[in-house]
Amino acid sequence: MKKVGAFLLTAAMVLSLVGCGSKQDPKEIYDAGMKKSQELTSMDVDYEMDMVMTQGDETMDISTSMNMKMDGVNTEGMRYLAEGTTTTMGQTIDTTMYYADGYYYMEAMGQKIKYAMDLDKMMEQIKSSTGGASMDSSYLLDVQAKKDGDNQVLTYTADASKMDAYVQEVFGAMGDMSDQLEGLSYSIKEVSGESVINKDGYVTSGEVKMVMDMTMEGETVSVEADIKMVYHNPGQAVEVAEPSLEGYTEVDPSMLGL
Repeated sequence: MKKVGAFLLTAAMVLSLVGCGSKQDPKEIYDAGMKKSQELTSMDVDYEMDMVMTQGDETMDISTSMNMKMDGVNTEGMRYLAEGTTTTMGQTIDTTMYYADGYYYMEAMGQKIKYAMDLDKMMEQIKSSTGGASMDSSYLLDVQAKKDGDNQVLTYTADASKMDAYVQEVFGAMGDMSDQLEGLSYSIKEVSGESVINKDGYVTSGEVKMVMDMTMEGETVSVEADIKMVYHNPGQAVEVAEPSLEGYTEVDPSMLGL
């Protein structure tokens, strides 16, 4: 399930990051937005995902909500904080993840662990999940833009035949983190989305819907996902509050497959 979630978050964040230009071709709007998004050094994003997984007669619903904050991206002083909740099969799991000063901290299900992670590896992870990989408008089909007050609303579908190769490229950019996805294969059937871009060319919200088949350990699962994101004050500084770092046990990252 963790592999599925990592994949969906990566794809959704990438597809939602589109930009603005009042008289541009819709695909030019997309490419301009990708460039502007890659230049952000701070980000504050709310993320929600509702997912239905089906295998034969069995169905599983999973809902996730998360807030991610980061500041000083790609600098030695970078800090990252993600706090979220996942609900499935009547259980709720709260998760907190934090990165600062070369250490990654994770708290979930009563466990608190930390391990060393250098800046380059953390940046690979952040870039893959926030649209920093090199995807241009050639991956998109039927892109349309319309005005809504000072905002632009961009709707699109993605070329499913190209998305498999693109996501593989994104996972490859994750370095050691990609090892966690070993054994996972997928076939993307449909991807569509909508993003709202403000007058400054920044994304303020986005929604992505996906339909795909995923094979894990020889078993194929059909997945339908609806992912929504809100980007708070893009282009502005973000304050990342340090959580309490007491009580974490240091572990060897190789024990986690990293």
